[in-house]
Amino acid sequence: MRVYTPSVVVSPLVLIRRERRLPAPGDILVREGDRVEAVQIIGQAFVPGEFRILNLAEALGVSRRAVQRYLKVKPGQEVRRGDVLAARGGLSPRVCRAPMEGTVTGIGGGRLILEAPAQVVEVRAGCPGLVRRVIPREGVILQVSGALIQGAWGNGQEEFGVLRLLTDSRDKPLRARHVDASCRGAILVAGLLNDEEALQQAVEIQVRGIIVGGLAPELLDRALAVPFPVVTTEGIGPIPMSEPAFRLLSTYNGREAALDGRIHQGRDRRRPEIIIPLPAEPKMDALQFQPVPLRVGDTVRIIRAPHRGRTGIVKEILPTAARGATGSHLPAAKVQVLGEEEPLVVPIFNLEVLRS
Repeated sequence: MRVYTPSVVVSPLVLIRRERRLPAPGDILVREGDRVEAVQIIGQAFVPGEFRILNLAEALGVSRRAVQRYLKVKPGQEVRRGDVLAARGGLSPRVCRAPMEGTVTGIGGGRLILEAPAQVVEVRAGCPGLVRRVIPREGVILQVSGALIQGAWGNGQEEFGVLRLLTDSRDKPLRARHVDASCRGAILVAGLLNDEEALQQAVEIQVRGIIVGGLAPELLDRALAVPFPVVTTEGIGPIPMSEPAFRLLSTYNGREAALDGRIHQGRDRRRPEIIIPLPAEPKMDALQFQPVPLRVGDTVRIIRAPHRGRTGIVKEILPTAARGATGSHLPAAKVQVLGEEEPLVVPIFNLEVLRS
């Protein structure tokens, strides 16, 4: 019998393995079998500095050939931000200054090339766990046992901190009055985020992250610009957090969690996620995170229009009931949604299983 496996997005206890890679070949500072803390540096790499090409001829208002007579620096010279690179006097004086610290690596054709210093980039574990494998000069694979919630959207940042539940219901929004000095350094949990004042208050208080069900579309650009991760479990819009996700986060209120707002592509493809590390249980290998077959009786969430964000119970699995955009028949499920008299027929690939 064929089985169908939509993504599991809420799981109370699994074994999670995650790659932590350096941005360039470098030095790995841990060994296989080591236990690491979230803030521990697992490796470091030297990353070449950025290049800037400055059009001196245009900046000075002279021909390319004439630039040489106005130069104040030479190839190989180190400069600081604001140093004068070239200057022209006369009735209309003009000055070109260095936009950053760096080394002059080339001058010609009326242009100057400025290279920033190489940087040492340190990569931290991000979550307490076990170094399962070392990938020489590239990174490590960490193993963590704990609860896992996969999100729908994130702003591309990651952090580790203590969960702080600020609403008593999965459909209540985060308000500025909720965010006080006690939230400093915490990861805030609420039902919705639709208040720009609350987001600004979180920035001023210096929280470490925000987890909500849905984010108001008008706050999208603002959420992308804040200095901490923002993750939605349901998506963009006025969508309350799913009951299983809210219940799990409520249960672990006050515990440390790793919040990853990045969307990973390629072989490590996955969505934004929340990992709550927990003490290892006996025979944890049996709980390694893997896709789980959809079953009748599962609680599911619909992840695409026209019923996106609604949850219900699987009443029946239909191998070829739904028709896709290309006209092909797709496996589907009958989902009984609260408030609907008749079950909805939804393609299985438009469903996420919620298990808690």
